[in-house]
Amino acid sequence: MSLKIIATSLLAFVLMAGVSIAGTLADATFHSKALNADLPVNIYRPDGAPPDNGWPVIYLLHGHDGDQNSWRDLGNINKTLDGMIASGAIRPVVVVMPGVKNSWYVDSADVGGPGNYETALTGDLRVHVEKTLPVRKDRQGRAIIGLSMGGFGALHLAYAHEDLYAAVASLSGAIWQNVPATDLDKTPAELKLIQDSAFFHRIDRTTITSGIVLPSTGDHFSGSFGTPFDARRFNEQNIFTTVAQHVVKKQDLPATYLTVGDDDGFSLWRGAVALHETLQADNRKSELRITDGDHVWDVWKVSIIDALKFVDGEWQY
Repeated sequence: MSLKIIATSLLAFVLMAGVSIAGTLADATFHSKALNADLPVNIYRPDGAPPDNGWPVIYLLHGHDGDQNSWRDLGNINKTLDGMIASGAIRPVVVVMPGVKNSWYVDSADVGGPGNYETALTGDLRVHVEKTLPVRKDRQGRAIIGLSMGGFGALHLAYAHEDLYAAVASLSGAIWQNVPATDLDKTPAELKLIQDSAFFHRIDRTTITSGIVLPSTGDHFSGSFGTPFDARRFNEQNIFTTVAQHVVKKQDLPATYLTVGDDDGFSLWRGAVALHETLQADNRKSELRITDGDHVWDVWKVSIIDALKFVDGEWQY
């Protein structure tokens, strides 16, 4: 049975059961001080009255070349949420989907990048949502999920601001390890040439092990880590650096859910496995799922279901 059929069957079951519960999905914009510009968002609000302390809230991030409408138009997220809430698979939740261009969810104004999107999302947007919607304002009622570039963004924001998020989920996240010190001065073109050779380490004639998962350099970074790509800046902002800092300081990290297709055209299973191993080595809560499929919406429309269940299991009341 295909992934698309499984997702469709779940929603069809709910509809056949005569469920009439349906949330609302609406466009909105607000002015972000960090960006000095308007930030577009799509907001899903569940049906019914909120609890006294508000609904939990999930920030759902798009991938490269996506926008605030991607999860609505390509991921059918409103139907998925309606069905899961109606069936009791998850509790009612507000879902906020910002449009951040190809910013990689980092602050980059100082290097001529897309802008200070990390500050805009963790500060401006969060405050705006908590002022205008009946949502919880505590860490245990807030989570973040993203796909591809948004998977990197979700992990980056969740780990760099661990006091804000109870859980994080990355779907086919663009996860790479740090560039080694010996390669920091290589050009983007030189890094690209050694990307595969750095991953395979020959121990002896018959033994090959996995090595470093180098970032895929190119125009897709859109100046978010400097122009040309600055490996030192990337390392500073990278999730493996943040995890290492938290390990040394014995600081908490959000519960982590990682999923990726085994046929991912960008080989992003490499980074997912490496991050899961790192988190597990320090006894951090991490779940890893390798699913069947490529870097496509047919995979994400299904994998979001278990990601939402994972996040729902982390809410504390």
